[in-house]
Amino acid sequence: MAEARALFIALEGIDGSGTSTQTGALSACLRDRGHEVHETCEPSRGPIGRMIRERLSTRCAAIDPAALALLFAADRLDHLSCEIEPALARGAVVISDRYVLSSLVYQSIECDGPWVQGINAQARWPDICALVSLPWDKAVARVTARQTTAGGEKERYDTPDLQRQLATGYQHAFETQRPGPIVHINGDRSIAAVTEDLLRLCVRKGL
Repeated sequence: MAEARALFIALEGIDGSGTSTQTGALSACLRDRGHEVHETCEPSRGPIGRMIRERLSTRCAAIDPAALALLFAADRLDHLSCEIEPALARGAVVISDRYVLSSLVYQSIECDGPWVQGINAQARWPDICALVSLPWDKAVARVTARQTTAGGEKERYDTPDLQRQLATGYQHAFETQRPGPIVHINGDRSIAAVTEDLLRLCVRKGL
């Protein structure tokens, strides 16, 4: 078993970029290296996160964008307190499929950007924030194929125009390195190649 080395990793990217796949793949690699890994996601699996997932569905009535942004911020603080911080305290590596950068990009489409950043200011920045980048049209094609073959549910952000705006928002965040350090990962490659780059980041951090 490797020596416990707590590290908080957030994987970010537009829908279809592969963050969920890479969360599982990177977790498996780190466990093979002897680390305890805690996989999680946002919206969280807690009560606020479940409410958010329900309201993101196109089956539900639309929610006010500012109210949705506040729910995401509240879910994040609850997620940190109840799940992420306890796992880090026992020396685990925490990998979250999406985190604070998602709110800053997604919610800023319909809300004032500085306000969104302000309501998320209490959320710590991850030790590694990796942006898995994929051309927005390819990401949309992946999501559409998944919904068609697996019967996935359509969410409010699953439109080409919104995904194009989100890709631009993520790119701007990376270029400005705001509100914290962001590492770019080319997601337009094989799953194994993307995982290898992510693992290399972790090794540089001492894992």
